[in-house]
Amino acid sequence: MAARFAFAMMLSCAAVLLAPAPSRAEVPAGGVYITTLPAGADIWIDGTYVGRSPVFIDALPHGRHSVTITKTGWLVQEAEIDVTAGKIALSSIKLELGPRALAGKASGMLALRGVPNHTHVELDGLAWGGDAQKPIALSAGTHRVTLAMPRGKTTRTFSVFPEMVTQVVVQQLPADAARSSVVAPVDEYLPAGSYSIEGKKIVVRYGGHVVVAYLGETSVRFDGAAIAYDGAPETIGRKLYLPLELLEKLVSPNR
Repeated sequence: MAARFAFAMMLSCAAVLLAPAPSRAEVPAGGVYITTLPAGADIWIDGTYVGRSPVFIDALPHGRHSVTITKTGWLVQEAEIDVTAGKIALSSIKLELGPRALAGKASGMLALRGVPNHTHVELDGLAWGGDAQKPIALSAGTHRVTLAMPRGKTTRTFSVFPEMVTQVVVQQLPADAARSSVVAPVDEYLPAGSYSIEGKKIVVRYGGHVVVAYLGETSVRFDGAAIAYDGAPETIGRKLYLPLELLEKLVSPNR
């Protein structure tokens, strides 16, 4: 009996030794796709360099990860990205211009698209000297383009990034379309003395109406009621420009 019990124990131990080891549970993982504006920035994730944007990193453990973005001429950016198991996170990061770019030493390109024929173009308050359809070099930063349309002027602000082309699309609006983004010279609609400017504040008194507006702000008070326009009051040269819809509202006898 003892011999038989000992033999059974030996078989049990052998079975344990020969049994395959249990596999470890797979660690939940996901991925992240990182893009930057501008592209071509160096990317580190959790302190490890992974390449230049756009870049795809997969098999990352579930949870939060730290990202560092660098590019010559731009400020270093730090970000946190949450990775979910079985999914791909999307991260788009806009870089901030560094001192060199802000000092005007970095440049990019501007391309105007859809400019109607015979349109007078001004860039940062100066007449466009060349062909408006051809890209030109500009210093990095914010700029303003003004286009003289048949019924007034429209102004757009845009950003130029180093070593990139900024596309600005300008289209002539149909006559019956809403034109709140268009600004027009006040002196072509209202008589002298009907409006005044003090600092940024503009006051218009005409046709029994009172308008209070501010340079650069799209909200206007018309007889005390707030009206929002896409185009903000501005001065171009020595002239005051107001939203065209506002000027037409003032001069129309039916409004």
